[in-house]
Amino acid sequence: MIQDVTVISPERRVPLLHADVLIHGTRIARVGRGLTPPAGAHRISGRGRFLIPGLIDSHVHVGHSAALTDDEIDRHPDLWAAYKAQVPQAFLAFGFTTVVDLDLPAGVESWFEGTPLHPNFYSCGPGVKVAGGYLAQRVPADPKSPRFPNLVYEPAEKKYWPSTLNPDDFTPEKAVSRAVAQGAICLKVFDEPGYGLFNWPVPHAPTLRALRQSATRHGLVIMVHATGVSAWQAALEAHVDVIAHGLWVWPGSPADPNPPPVAKEVIAAAARQGVRVQPTMQVTLGERAMIDPVILDDPRLAYSLPSRLIAFLKGAEARSDAAELLNEYRSATPAPYKFEDLLQSVFKRVRATFRLMLNDKVRLIFGTDTPAGDGIGNPPGLNGRIEIQDWADAGATPRQILRAATIDNAAALGLEHSLGTVEPGKQADLLLLKENPLRSVHAYDMIETVILKGQPIEREALRPAD
Repeated sequence: MIQDVTVISPERRVPLLHADVLIHGTRIARVGRGLTPPAGAHRISGRGRFLIPGLIDSHVHVGHSAALTDDEIDRHPDLWAAYKAQVPQAFLAFGFTTVVDLDLPAGVESWFEGTPLHPNFYSCGPGVKVAGGYLAQRVPADPKSPRFPNLVYEPAEKKYWPSTLNPDDFTPEKAVSRAVAQGAICLKVFDEPGYGLFNWPVPHAPTLRALRQSATRHGLVIMVHATGVSAWQAALEAHVDVIAHGLWVWPGSPADPNPPPVAKEVIAAAARQGVRVQPTMQVTLGERAMIDPVILDDPRLAYSLPSRLIAFLKGAEARSDAAELLNEYRSATPAPYKFEDLLQSVFKRVRATFRLMLNDKVRLIFGTDTPAGDGIGNPPGLNGRIEIQDWADAGATPRQILRAATIDNAAALGLEHSLGTVEPGKQADLLLLKENPLRSVHAYDMIETVILKGQPIEREALRPAD
């Protein structure tokens, strides 16, 4: 039982002061004042503290590396093992008691849930991709390979289709069924024509509509990866539930950071249609670490990564690998532009379109795409805390942020019956904070205790073992 605490829950117009919260097993039993604890109940003093629902990150990729390159993983399997062991605890340490993986590789769920302490885990199963398109440029010859993508046949892009595969085995219905078979609660579809630099095949309107209809029949929320105007337009035309990114790609010079009328219109259309959007600002803003890895000196990183991994990332080998990666980006940047200048333009675009979404009252939900991009700018857990700061810096209020990361996320995913508020009957996933999160997002740096399914965990216990 948590006693004499200020309860801040998104469904409440004002906080409930001097409240008691009785937990029975994994659920909240009662919330009120002057409650009598049962005999033998474990008591937690909440005096001077603030109790909120556990946070939800509705866009993660827990099996991806946020620290080591593929070559470094091969050279240092011990560091990779240490990283993986900390990932679930890292999310918890920053208050994320629930995560949703939007493109689940084989075997990831078992190792994640096999760790002693881990957030509630949900997924969209394997994301749906088009042959030759984003993340499916090279399709393995063996469909039984664990690296084989969840393909959907796109008739309008049949020139990319592998001749060894029967299109009848890769209909929209079968793509959705493969996600359902992995226990998915949502369906992720990739619509990425190339970030304004490439020309990749994408699912066309009839295929998107068929995927949407099949997902709905199976009770799945459909989420579309879309970063540009054309992909947003396609997602809106298909009446998807969630656009799983912000907006930073549109026609014209990539060096121009100002959203044109077509970008403003598609954001306004999303607001009118009631589509939910995950701005995922850190997808791009985290790329700052490629140029200036100041994050390696952030003391909060000690909750995300083992100390020996941080030491490795500061060492000569990792610095050399990072410099090589940066040079690859510079070499791939089309003339007459410079990579650093285009990156700054993207940063400005992301902030500008986020402000448009706020002004138009787009239904925003909180997701980070952790770990997104290359380099070490998106570490597990901490990336979510930085995303919170990004929202605040761009004009979101503390109340908007709290709602987006709790009840609005839960409702978007059909989980509101058990998550997202501090109410009787809800799962007891809670955060005890030293400061008021409705006054400042700094409160998220002041997590004292994480309560997961009714079990209190001191935040300090979530640091890496070494």
